[in-house]
Amino acid sequence: MAINKYESIFVLDAALEEEKITALSEKFTKLIEANGTIESVDVWGKRRLAYPIDYKTEGHYTLVKFTANPE
Repeated sequence: MAINKYESIFVLDAALEEEKITALSEKFTKLIEANGTIESVDVWGKRRLAYPIDYKTEGHYTLVKFTANPE
């Protein structure tokens, strides 16, 4: 059984409170951790979106690098 390396970036609404951003980030990293091994979590913070989504132009970015089975 092969273990593959993956990267996942998730973008949260920049208008959320810091506590909510932290809670959602932990939720997503725990989900990944339940099915793989996290190598690193890099919080990029608030950045401009490439194009507006629901009239929002900024998002809070987090990059997670991890290993997991292909399934």
